[in-house]
Amino acid sequence: MQKTGMDLQNGGGVNEIQKFQDHFTEYKIVVYGGLNCEDILFVRQVVSEKRVNLLYDEATRHFHVIANVTGAMSKQFLCEGCSKVCRSGVTHK
Repeated sequence: MQKTGMDLQNGGGVNEIQKFQDHFTEYKIVVYGGLNCEDILFVRQVVSEKRVNLLYDEATRHFHVIANVTGAMSKQFLCEGCSKVCRSGVTHK
């Protein structure tokens, strides 16, 4: 927290996620607003196999870690380029 200069005493939001992404460039941080592949709240074009997938719960204003995106969204394929999930990579546009 000292290196990023952030104070999360009162929580955080997308601005803080952006600061984390700027600091932790070896990870690609993706925030989903729901369990729908089109509902991406935050993603930057970071080339990395290391990912942190988060689900934002608007009711509790909390970010939950998604350990398995395809499992959580009941899909079979995750596009590394756009972070969307679908049934297969063949049909993904």
